[in-house]
Amino acid sequence: MPESDCRTVQGRLLWRAPDGEFGLVRPDDGAAADLLVHCSDMVTDPPEAESAEGDVVLYELFTDARGPRARSVRRRH
Repeated sequence: MPESDCRTVQGRLLWRAPDGEFGLVRPDDGAAADLLVHCSDMVTDPPEAESAEGDVVLYELFTDARGPRARSVRRRH
């Protein structure tokens, strides 16, 4: 199944694993379920830009064979 078009949306980083490998993002619109995000999908350049629990984030929301996904998660400035 090909990837659907993606769109940039805003949400909040609810949780981040102690090792930083995974995080959980809640979309602001409330219509979508929380999204589990791998660290490879989080933007941390520069390192000070790393998102922490509670931060408002922007990310690309898309759908693939596994369902809704988030990538390019970055802290909103």
